[in-house]
Amino acid sequence: MRTSFPRPLLILICAAIAAGFCFAETAAGQTAPTEAPTTAELMRQIQSLQSQVQQLQDKQSRDEAASIKQQDETVERVLSDARMRSEIIRGGNAGWDKGHFFLSSAGGNFVARPWLQAQTRYAVNWRDGAKTSGANDAQSGFEIRRLRLGIDGNVFTPQLTYLFNFATYPGSTSQTLPTGGSVGLGNGGNVALEEAWLKYSFAETPWSIRAGQFHNPLDHEAIIGPKYRGGEASLTTDIFANTENYVQGVTIIYDTKDDWRFEGGFTDGIRSSNTNFQDYPNSGNGYDFGFAGRLEYKLMGDWKDYSQLTALGNTRDLLVMGAGLDESQGGNSDTFSHTFDIQYANTNGFLAYGSYFGRYTSNNRGIPLNTQSSVNFSPTGLLGQDTYEYSVLGQAAYMIDGNIEPYVRYEYMHLAGTPAGSNNEVHALSAGVNYYLYGHNAKLSGQVTYLPNGIPISDEGNDVLSSNNKGEFAFFVQFQLML
Repeated sequence: MRTSFPRPLLILICAAIAAGFCFAETAAGQTAPTEAPTTAELMRQIQSLQSQVQQLQDKQSRDEAASIKQQDETVERVLSDARMRSEIIRGGNAGWDKGHFFLSSAGGNFVARPWLQAQTRYAVNWRDGAKTSGANDAQSGFEIRRLRLGIDGNVFTPQLTYLFNFATYPGSTSQTLPTGGSVGLGNGGNVALEEAWLKYSFAETPWSIRAGQFHNPLDHEAIIGPKYRGGEASLTTDIFANTENYVQGVTIIYDTKDDWRFEGGFTDGIRSSNTNFQDYPNSGNGYDFGFAGRLEYKLMGDWKDYSQLTALGNTRDLLVMGAGLDESQGGNSDTFSHTFDIQYANTNGFLAYGSYFGRYTSNNRGIPLNTQSSVNFSPTGLLGQDTYEYSVLGQAAYMIDGNIEPYVRYEYMHLAGTPAGSNNEVHALSAGVNYYLYGHNAKLSGQVTYLPNGIPISDEGNDVLSSNNKGEFAFFVQFQLML
């Protein structure tokens, strides 16, 4: 940067220059005498030099001002960009919390939690004398048991929440019970909608309303869903509750966040996922309408621990009782399903769960089988009769070292609506273990199920195939990843 000289110093420099000129003139006058400059002429020369110096100073000042302005503008642009980016950061949040990724506005009025669940399984099934020749039958192989993609959160206000998710399921060429409520035979890998609902909670009240496609408020194990239970649902939940048991409708929810809560409403009937508005039997719809409701009472513990079928991470002892019912009507037939269940878990890692599931059917049409968007019924020797089916289930589990959970389960089912000549008394004993690498987000599960008298229908969700009056073993090992 150029340096400005003080005015007195400039005058002194100019005087010295003028004196130099005079000395030069005097020296020259010794050989060629000339007229000496007057004082006025010297002053004019000094003023001229001052003017030139002033011009140089002015130019220097202008250059410095322009440079400073350019620097200031550059700094301001950088600061403005930094402020903008800082506002963006302060205006929202993103990260990983409670096992999920999330995006959120600063005030929390908009929240999105995208998630993924994948279950990869190797399964083995052995049936005594199942081949037409009378020989034993063994089947084994890999399958993607579930691949689910979803998003949940709230919009505009924390009072308006939502959930949307899709899933794929393995296909089959044999007769099966529904493995997820929406995908049936011969369409492995197809994508189907599972849940799509909105819920509005009324401010400062325990009331909310939900509409769309959601878990039928009936069976506890089905409502928990595949994320937070063992490797697979029980045979009871698969056969009686249609596994995850999705329905279309609208419900009213009463939840005090304290000791008890209730959800109930009007639906298109049990097994109504992904169906249109038409009534039975149009478009494969199994029912015309339905009513469903569930009441839960907490004697002790935290509700969050009731959303899983394990004692993993419990900080308080838990004891909850629940009861649900569903009345669905289609044509000249109606089905009344009802459940009662109790769950206990303590901080030492022990879990006990028991349930009763009953189903009364007037004018029985057979065992209902779901396809992607319809329901059909298997042939039955009790066609047109009134029937009552029920199941009793007991399960116990214990956590070892905080991440290893062996469990046992016994189920007794009395079935009806099965093919003629079936043995409808089914006993099933299952034993397995869950190994939690990172909680439910990364979990390895193994299970073996023994049916001493077989089962007259297939439930491929549990890798169980029909084997009437014949012994059967089903085994699987499965890895679950959730993000």
